[in-house]
Amino acid sequence: MIPTARGALRVIKTSLILKVFLVCFLAVHAPLIGLIVYLAFGLPEDPVPMVSAVVAVTVLGTVFSFAMMWMFFKPLRTLAASVRRFNVDGVPFQLPSDRSDEVGVVLRSVTCMVSDMNLLMMRLKHQALTDPLTGLGNRRWLNERVAEEIARAKRQRETISIIVFDLDNFKQINDRYGHDVGDHVLVAAGELITKHVRPYDLAARIGGEEFCVVLPRTRGADALTIAERLRACFEEAIVHPLAKGRVTASFGVYQAEPEDGLARMLTFADNALYHAKQSGRNLVLSYDPDKQMSSTGNRRD
Repeated sequence: MIPTARGALRVIKTSLILKVFLVCFLAVHAPLIGLIVYLAFGLPEDPVPMVSAVVAVTVLGTVFSFAMMWMFFKPLRTLAASVRRFNVDGVPFQLPSDRSDEVGVVLRSVTCMVSDMNLLMMRLKHQALTDPLTGLGNRRWLNERVAEEIARAKRQRETISIIVFDLDNFKQINDRYGHDVGDHVLVAAGELITKHVRPYDLAARIGGEEFCVVLPRTRGADALTIAERLRACFEEAIVHPLAKGRVTASFGVYQAEPEDGLARMLTFADNALYHAKQSGRNLVLSYDPDKQMSSTGNRRD
């Protein structure tokens, strides 16, 4: 008898349909049950108290039915509100539930699905904004972040500078040693850049062998110093089977004006980079709108 009762309770606990059925059964038959109890206790068979008792039991049954339905479906309402917030804000949620019926299954399943979807979206966004070879940001990422930095710099009246640099004779490395060695050079370049820029600088690979570093809160003179330090680090780098000094880069530096956007910053920095290439490579040049061009650093041939 006891095992049978326990089994029945277990089935009811795991079935929302059975719970709803039992509540509805009790609510519908509450007047009849109340009348039977009334008569069983030998209470007066006067119509007024009998009807009053039946009405009272009916009201109690209705309240009981509503309260139970509210409790049964409350997690679904919470889940629906969380899903709406997720659709608007993209913030995942955790709704743990110890219920073993259909509502509990749906709650746990949707929570897991949303968590997995959020992780997938984060990975896809990271892949969309990151250069897979160097681990630096790509041009799309740079466009998004620089727009934020420019807006912040305007509000706080701060200076932004930009460094654009290009690996020297990279095509010759690929042609002579193969693309695997060229990839190793790019990976080494990404590691070197990550190591030597500041945490708040924005470093990105914007072309095949072309890189960019945006320097918030940095004047042109300080950007030149940073570019020269990077140039010297490239010159000292060793990427097997290349000899020391074979991996070099040419740099263009520009201090942005308040009205400049990323496209204008890149144009002027690219102009300086072009002249650095024309001047013999492994050189740092800056662009000055007034003086057109100035240089810093030492080229080591």
